[in-house]
Amino acid sequence: MSRPVVPPYEAFAARARALTREIPAEYLEGVEDVVVHREAKRHPLIDDVMTLGEQEPSAMVAMTGSELVRSIIHLYYGSFVELARRDRKFDVDAELRETIEHEVQHHLEDRAGVRTLVDEDDLFDAHQRFRAGLETPPGWWRRGEELEDGVWQVDLDLFVELRLRRRELEALRGTTVALTVLDEPLDVDVPADAKAGDILTFEGTGVADEGDDPPGPEAHDEEDGDAGDLHVVLDVRR
Repeated sequence: MSRPVVPPYEAFAARARALTREIPAEYLEGVEDVVVHREAKRHPLIDDVMTLGEQEPSAMVAMTGSELVRSIIHLYYGSFVELARRDRKFDVDAELRETIEHEVQHHLEDRAGVRTLVDEDDLFDAHQRFRAGLETPPGWWRRGEELEDGVWQVDLDLFVELRLRRRELEALRGTTVALTVLDEPLDVDVPADAKAGDILTFEGTGVADEGDDPPGPEAHDEEDGDAGDLHVVLDVRR
């Protein structure tokens, strides 16, 4: 499969303006501008996570003290170029449309005083931090979709909480625990040095990739991944 073609910057910016004009005018009320930057924007801590776009509250509102919600939408051409270089399945036009709509939705939610997309973006960021081995908020995976008691899906990953008391963990160290997760058997080898809060990872045993990436303002290189991972959390309580 050939690499996706990214149009030159000027054509990309023109296409962004055209896609924005397709959005009903009432949804764009308060959107001051859609700015297309030539450069890429990377996650501040994870170099291979790219920001495609973001919505920024207008500085004019802060200066005037107005209660109106006004926003500027930023798009990062270089991020699209980088992801197209990495991923043969990257659809530049579809991703551009989705990114614009996503950022306009942020603006609409700010107008309505809700934070559904903010919560989704926070979950995305926590997941990427987890994958990169960085510090994450306690129990962050519980913001994902709960599939059954103690089992959550985040993107293509599954998180299973093995709820134990401290003495139970001590007895299980160095043994194999038989679990049933979503009606499937799973044998978990508990390390001899396992500690409360440890997360045991089983690569490639999460959710199968059906070819559609979850919506969001940022994207991660998933070209070679056919399935997510399964993570067993040693949730030890007194």
